[in-house]
Amino acid sequence: MELLAPAGSVAAFEAALREGADAVYVGSPGLNARALSRDFTFGDIAGMTRYAQEQGKKIYVAMNSLVKESEVPLALESLHQFAAIKPDALIIQDLGLLYLARRYFPQIKVHASTLMTVNTAMAATYFKQLGFERVVLARELSLKEIAAIHAQCGVELEIFIHGAMCFSYSGLCRFSSLHGGKSSLRGQCVQPCRRSYDWVSSGKKGRSSGGKKGGHLFSMNDLCGIEALSSVRKTGVVSLKIEGRLKSVAYVRNVVHAYRLVLDGLDQPPDEQKRILKEAGRSLDQAMGRKRSTGFFISGQEGRLIQPNLAGSSGELVGKVTKIEQSKGRSPKRRPLRLQVTLQAPLNNGDRLRLYEEKSGARKSFTLRTMEFKGRRVERAGKGQQVTILAADLDLSLQKGGHGLLFRVDLSARSDKQSQAVKRKIAALEEPMIPQETIQRQLQELGIGPLVHAAEKKKRYRHGSQGKTRSTPMPQWWLKVSSLEHARQRFPFQVSRVVLELNPLNLERFLQLAAARFESLPYQLVWALPQVMQEEQLAWQQQAIRQLLEKGSTGFQIGHIAQMALLGEQTHRDLEIFGDYSCNLLNSPALLQYQDAGLAGVQFSLETDRATLQQALASRQDLRGDDAGKKMQVGLYVYGRPPLFSARLDAPHFQGQRSFVSSRGERYYIDRRPEAVYAYAHMSFSLLAYTEELSRMGLDYFVVDISNGAVKRESMTVTALIHGRGDLPEVISGNYAGVLA
Repeated sequence: MELLAPAGSVAAFEAALREGADAVYVGSPGLNARALSRDFTFGDIAGMTRYAQEQGKKIYVAMNSLVKESEVPLALESLHQFAAIKPDALIIQDLGLLYLARRYFPQIKVHASTLMTVNTAMAATYFKQLGFERVVLARELSLKEIAAIHAQCGVELEIFIHGAMCFSYSGLCRFSSLHGGKSSLRGQCVQPCRRSYDWVSSGKKGRSSGGKKGGHLFSMNDLCGIEALSSVRKTGVVSLKIEGRLKSVAYVRNVVHAYRLVLDGLDQPPDEQKRILKEAGRSLDQAMGRKRSTGFFISGQEGRLIQPNLAGSSGELVGKVTKIEQSKGRSPKRRPLRLQVTLQAPLNNGDRLRLYEEKSGARKSFTLRTMEFKGRRVERAGKGQQVTILAADLDLSLQKGGHGLLFRVDLSARSDKQSQAVKRKIAALEEPMIPQETIQRQLQELGIGPLVHAAEKKKRYRHGSQGKTRSTPMPQWWLKVSSLEHARQRFPFQVSRVVLELNPLNLERFLQLAAARFESLPYQLVWALPQVMQEEQLAWQQQAIRQLLEKGSTGFQIGHIAQMALLGEQTHRDLEIFGDYSCNLLNSPALLQYQDAGLAGVQFSLETDRATLQQALASRQDLRGDDAGKKMQVGLYVYGRPPLFSARLDAPHFQGQRSFVSSRGERYYIDRRPEAVYAYAHMSFSLLAYTEELSRMGLDYFVVDISNGAVKRESMTVTALIHGRGDLPEVISGNYAGVLA
């Protein structure tokens, strides 16, 4: 099995190889799902690739961010660079990148990121058919499930073996984006799952005053599979991935060292294996990660994944911050923050620390330079002492009077002669020269052209407001409901299609009704498959689809591209397959990929901002030739309560609890269903105020979702928001009116 290590710096890259990693993965400049303070350059990656391959090791490049339309030129140029650099593979999640790679760079190997939420053999097999050489499985799988997937598919499988875990399925978390403006799918996550929340009693707007306490309800412990490596080897996976491109050099060095020790000793006698495990454990302790667990690997131990009483920050807890205040001085910008801290471990000047401020959930790192004990400056303080820390480089956005926890972290880098020699060798390699005329020609073929085209196209699609004849028809209105009876509500628009959840209750009701009754409905019915499917649910879904086809149903909505495997083999020539917003697309090449996959329509990402949507639709309109003749429809989710978290873990502390509230008073609730646990906001998402300008962009349909709320209240809210009259409820519009980070 390959031991695959992360590297966010050249020093971490060198440390990983030195400690025995078989391969290293690094981030593509500007297009990777980690918001690094400094990206590698293409010259860096070229140097590291040559160095690793000369050592008989491999290097993979994580180009795994969702790509906005304005970033397609950068993506195309990056692919040209990597075609010249020749890393061992690219790790991607955006199907627009897959489209570009298969069309222009078939020699580049691609791996499917864990952000693509592959958790079944059906999905892994489908991704192989799309052209992926390897699939990084979802982190929510047991070893038994991983082995079953390997037995049924013929594609290489990679799993995460160590590091941080998200509460939500990777690829299905929209909390940070819709309620923070920064997308986790683009490496900008503000980690709302690490914040502290309180439970709210039913019917009360304030915090709970009794019953179960709150805490860090969704903050997962770190994954550690080191004691299960013998069982992992039997699953058939080819690569074991360590998470941590944002982690320190010391973290990478210690974790790689630990796993190399145990992997090399798997065939040693039991007593020797125990000794090796103890040594590896000491090395992992020095890495200073979060509390460790076996993740989802061992069925029945999932209840240990979250401990609500822990803050869930990596590093060593060294103290409780009881008060945050600003020092006195002339210039506010030069006044350091004063942290009153009760120490739980010794502290020294020069330590690298991270402050977790509980009220805001902010995490700020700084180096300890000034510490006072009883009014005197000291270089060292001991456990139990109350000290004052002056932090000049901390962000003043931290609220005065706040409190939190202080962790010691290690962000140091080794600077010995060998590491410096590696840095010099890597830095000596220049970036490959890419002919710009080739890139411009390819962009023209894609209907994108120079980026300056956006302003002109913006004028073109505003013509409706100038009284001119529309070049595109009005979008259709689609209504998503949890039960067919709910479609009877009155709305200020004509419903063209009704989207109905495909579940046992709805299927039973449908089969009990005469086909003639459905033929007389004033709308077309689209059956929505869930965004998450477990392996054990596939057989029921397959049977349900067959029954629906026999009764004349032709419209289906997939929640994941791999669900085409459930529908693609059907020979029904009138079948129409649409994609949910969970298909995660933000660019026109992704639209082309979904069109090639056979979809009749797909929703654009609900995380989009105005400019991204406008530019992508403009590029789509500019396509000529055969592609224009079979153009796929594009829709947009304009109202509803989309899940913020979609998770597998039904933690023990969720039992009997539904609503929870943040320190800012934001209210959410939990809905536990057979396929997943969902977290929703009480506040609705709405773009209904923008439907006129959205229509002018060339969208084909709008989706109004009333499936997650009281039906009559939802219909009244939708009507009020469309008309813009009356006592309008407070809503969020995600990133549409701003900029998607």
